[in-house]
Amino acid sequence: MRTSIRVSAALLGLLAAGPAFAQTQTAPTTVPSEVVDPGNPGNLVRVSIGDWSVKTGLASELGVKTSALPMTVSVSPEIAARVCPLGRDDLEQQKVVSATRTCAAKSATPELREAVGRNLRAPE
Repeated sequence: MRTSIRVSAALLGLLAAGPAFAQTQTAPTTVPSEVVDPGNPGNLVRVSIGDWSVKTGLASELGVKTSALPMTVSVSPEIAARVCPLGRDDLEQQKVVSATRTCAAKSATPELREAVGRNLRAPE
């Protein structure tokens, strides 16, 4: 009997303190629906072209050495969704977490080749 009275008294004390405790809590900060990068107004996706078969294929098509290719290029989300093994929804979800969306190309398209060609490094 004494144990149940002590437990009941302890629970009653917690219940009474609950509303007071809740009143001291600060409201959670709102999370933006997406993070915006002022330096990336077009919401481009940074695509890595580190995959060896993609890199060598692009170098061959562009007539340059692989060392002349950039590590990454910025392309539209539509192009990124075609060359990376991610869906457009996955890329959209990245906007919630980071202003810089990234993926790794596993295939090449004429649009990716064009973006890479615009960003070739000077020969060493």
